[in-house]
Amino acid sequence: MKTRLLLALALLVPATAAAQSPREEAFRTFLQASFAEARAEWPDASYTAAFADLNGDGRDEALVSLQAGLFCGSGGCALYIYTPDGASWRQVSELTIVGAPVRLLPTRTRGWRDLAVSTRGGGMDLPRLTRVRFDGAGYATHAPLARRIRGRLLLDNETPSRSLYR
Repeated sequence: MKTRLLLALALLVPATAAAQSPREEAFRTFLQASFAEARAEWPDASYTAAFADLNGDGRDEALVSLQAGLFCGSGGCALYIYTPDGASWRQVSELTIVGAPVRLLPTRTRGWRDLAVSTRGGGMDLPRLTRVRFDGAGYATHAPLARRIRGRLLLDNETPSRSLYR
């Protein structure tokens, strides 16, 4: 009887509540500390994250899209890129008006992988794909791309989001 009850309860738990890896939990704690000031005004903020080695050092960087009024506008949301820094993380870039999808491209600029992101705004009704390159200090340059691109999908509209503060 007890086993059936536990099984029934397990089936009722949403997939998004699944246990996160220790790395993901530690990273979430880092994000909570980084955006602690926004908690009072935006307690319902959520984020999506993907991990990929962007600079070829064998350690994954983190790409984070934050979703809340503070971080989003009509053209998309902020995309933060972090690199491991000892036991913590260091922000490499903050890109604005970025939407899904975000792809890892096979090309490199200054040793870091190029990204393809969807951008919109500035009078554009439809989003366009843009290449984002590392300029030596961070990701900054937007250059138009053709509609059909190849690259590993990192974030899209189906990527599950997590509550930042809860």
